[in-house]
Amino acid sequence: MPIGTKLIRIAYILGLFWLVNGTVYAQGVGASGGLQGTIADPSGASIPRASIAAVDTARGTRFTATSDDSGQYHLTGLTPGTYDVTAQSIGFATNIQRKVIVSIGAITTADFRLAVAAAGTVVEVNAAGPAIDTVQGKQANTIDQGYVEGLPINRRDYLTFTLLLPGVSDSTRVADDQDFRVKQTPTSGLSFYGSNGRGNSITVDGGDTGDDAGGVRLTVSQDAVQEFQVNRSNYTAELGGATGASVNIATKSGTNAVQGTLYGFFRDGSLDARDPFAFSQALQPGQAFNPTLPDAVGTPIKNGLSRQQYGGTIGFPIKKDKTFLFMAFEGLHQNAQNSVPILTNTDIFRPQNVAQNNQVAILGALANEPGNPAVPCLANPTGGYLTLPAATCAGYLQSALTISQATGLSAGQSAINGFLVNSFESNGGVFNYNTRQYLASGRLDHSIDTANQLAFSYRYGHDLEQSPDVQSLTGYSAGSSVQNYDSTLSGAWYHTFSPTFQNELRGQWNYNDFNVIPNEPAEVGLSIAGYANSFGTNIFLPDYSILRRYEFADNVTLIRGHHSMKFGFHELIRQNHSESHTYFPGRFIFGSLPGSLLSPCLGNPGGSPGSTANPGCGLSASLNPVALDALQTASLGLPQVYQQGFGNADYGDFVRPLTEAYWQDAWTIVPGFTLNYGLRYSLDTQYAPLTTDKKDFAPRISFAWDPGRNHKTVIRGGYGIFYGPIDFQIPSVDYSLGVLNKNSSSVDNTGPGNQVANVTATCGVAGIIPGSGASPCNRPISIVIDSITNSGLGQQNSAVVFQTLFAQGKIQCTAPSPGSSACITPANLAQFGINPTNSGPLAPLQVLFTSQPDF
Repeated sequence: MPIGTKLIRIAYILGLFWLVNGTVYAQGVGASGGLQGTIADPSGASIPRASIAAVDTARGTRFTATSDDSGQYHLTGLTPGTYDVTAQSIGFATNIQRKVIVSIGAITTADFRLAVAAAGTVVEVNAAGPAIDTVQGKQANTIDQGYVEGLPINRRDYLTFTLLLPGVSDSTRVADDQDFRVKQTPTSGLSFYGSNGRGNSITVDGGDTGDDAGGVRLTVSQDAVQEFQVNRSNYTAELGGATGASVNIATKSGTNAVQGTLYGFFRDGSLDARDPFAFSQALQPGQAFNPTLPDAVGTPIKNGLSRQQYGGTIGFPIKKDKTFLFMAFEGLHQNAQNSVPILTNTDIFRPQNVAQNNQVAILGALANEPGNPAVPCLANPTGGYLTLPAATCAGYLQSALTISQATGLSAGQSAINGFLVNSFESNGGVFNYNTRQYLASGRLDHSIDTANQLAFSYRYGHDLEQSPDVQSLTGYSAGSSVQNYDSTLSGAWYHTFSPTFQNELRGQWNYNDFNVIPNEPAEVGLSIAGYANSFGTNIFLPDYSILRRYEFADNVTLIRGHHSMKFGFHELIRQNHSESHTYFPGRFIFGSLPGSLLSPCLGNPGGSPGSTANPGCGLSASLNPVALDALQTASLGLPQVYQQGFGNADYGDFVRPLTEAYWQDAWTIVPGFTLNYGLRYSLDTQYAPLTTDKKDFAPRISFAWDPGRNHKTVIRGGYGIFYGPIDFQIPSVDYSLGVLNKNSSSVDNTGPGNQVANVTATCGVAGIIPGSGASPCNRPISIVIDSITNSGLGQQNSAVVFQTLFAQGKIQCTAPSPGSSACITPANLAQFGINPTNSGPLAPLQVLFTSQPDF
């Protein structure tokens, strides 16, 4: 259905719903609070039909209610803030509780004992601190102004205060620096009870502020936040769209007083200690490594930092008690440096000399073997081993295991060595990590009368980050820059039909432009385990995404006796256009391989030189076998994996409506015991090949018990089923890298056809020498490794692909040919018998992605 038709249909449904239900007052799902209590006489007997009035002390807004036959009253949909609450009844003194705090998403209890007195008598008291919520069964905490204003926080990211709560941890923390998460699919950063940080719902004034990957869009500055509530578990059916927590943020509005802030914070590198991992490069770009000289060592350096964060707010009445405006701005200007300590000592280019892999010990034993006997040193291209004097063999192995422009078993290996040395020289050291972030927002509140109120807001965010991922073992060429622009416009109409019948109609529009741009586009990626996470372009970049979100909601509150019911619906139309060059740059992954691949002297130093069953070099039995490390296998041109994608990077425009409806009831069965129960339904519409699950019914039930009925102790419990929306990367991967292929009878042909042909070759598929039938993962490496030519290959082998393409200059390429997305093209793979295709018979070793049928 076209987007325009969908919008008209939704507007029509909204109109019908509005006419049927009337218009009543609320403050957004999860973004408001409430008051309740009991009105009693001095003996404790309930007072029915007492009048209750709550006045927002900052804005003059007045809310009223009447106690029922049991003396209980309820006020819902209150803006978080401070209230003066008045209770009146004929024959009793008027009682006023001042400074009653109403928090977001919570029900505050304010009980009254009215004294018998003549008319006109008034008793005023200052309310004590807010009591615990004894009505709701959910596990929740409110981060109020005391936290927001009083606690220091890095980068003034107020959501980070959530980490102070029980059961919450930082989902951006990874196990080690080898873990990898792509920038274009950020998480919320908040893990609840071990979740991955993607299953949370974050709202601002009731409006969604999530992205399509489970992260959080740019919101508002910290000084624009009134407070926010974190619902960790067992929350009611009115809150949904999450398998983790529901975080509801309330922003500040203007008041009858003119108030504002102006601030500036700074940090400077002169006040910081040196980063212990910041070193100058041991070799400068273009400098040759000479293994005959002592090792060059980098020197400690101080990476720079200059950071200013500044802004201000202002709130004022346009018309007292009627119209208010609040505006906020915050900027971050940071020039910083991150360290990449991948070449702090040139000893990484030499044979290993560590206890667990002592290559130097074997080389020394060979060079000093008494009598200099002949040993089976290297594989012979014609079969068997090339027998050499032990000292001569030591020289060959020393050259093979040393990464420099002047060493190697062949000219081909020497050329690879020069490329690797230069890659380490140009990708390490300290690099700029500059940030420019701007957040601006405005909120207009207008009270038409006591029954009708309007609220409008606009938020703008702009975030530019230069090379945030260039650090640890990630080189500069594998880094990227993030460009994020976000605009959000929202409006809401609140109306009180009666004190027991309220409603909210809300709409929101959002436009988000999120781009992740590689520092060095279209270069082939190299991953060298333990030495460098990656050189060259990140395998998933560049990525350009435009996200449009249209949101409509209507929420009704209905109070009947001891039942406080809510029901409503929510429609979120997610429109995503993405251009993602997934796997397009190509990458080669290098890891450790057995030393026996290079020489029996490395794999079995104590074995017998004349044995066919146990070939070795007859050295001391105390010498342990050694392995080739990842840097040495890169020097020898032996990657474990080659992977690359070809095809169409533009995933097109996709519209995915998320339709939700709910009903819930808070039933005060007896004083002090409230049962919350309800049902939520979600329809998360997907496009082919992903199917749409139509059975997402989510029942919820919880209770809150105040055993002493003194608001000091509460026991909670509950059960629920929770559904979160499917993140966009799941259907996009299923669509772009899936098995759909209209021209192939071997796969499902019901969909549009896959767009990206993703091929993978490993070192173990076929022999490194044509016709040998042996894999470089399990056969010795010949001394003439560069004797392999382009003729007669016809084998999908990562070593063959790497060595051949390196000889042709494709690995070193930094600028693809016009019209190509990467330096390696399908035409370059034809010589290996690899024909990446999006239709017809699939290429050998093509990797296919598919979801489960009932996902």
